[in-house]
Amino acid sequence: MSKRTDGGETGRFRKFHISDIKERGYKLDVIWLKDDSLEDADELPEPQDLAAEAITELEAVVEDLREIVALVEKEEGVER
Repeated sequence: MSKRTDGGETGRFRKFHISDIKERGYKLDVIWLKDDSLEDADELPEPQDLAAEAITELEAVVEDLREIVALVEKEEGVER
């Protein structure tokens, strides 16, 4: 494991004095590590649309798994 050094205001690793952390209400948000490739939260689809899409994808996966189980059972001579 390599030793981490304080990278200053623009570095990935930063040292904070306890008084700075106390001033923030002991919240350790690391906002400088934000992933810029993520979409803007204001432009995301509605939660119910995301849930519906996830359900559709999960149902497709379940169907694929059922087909795999049927193939394995057929090869092993197991009948349902």
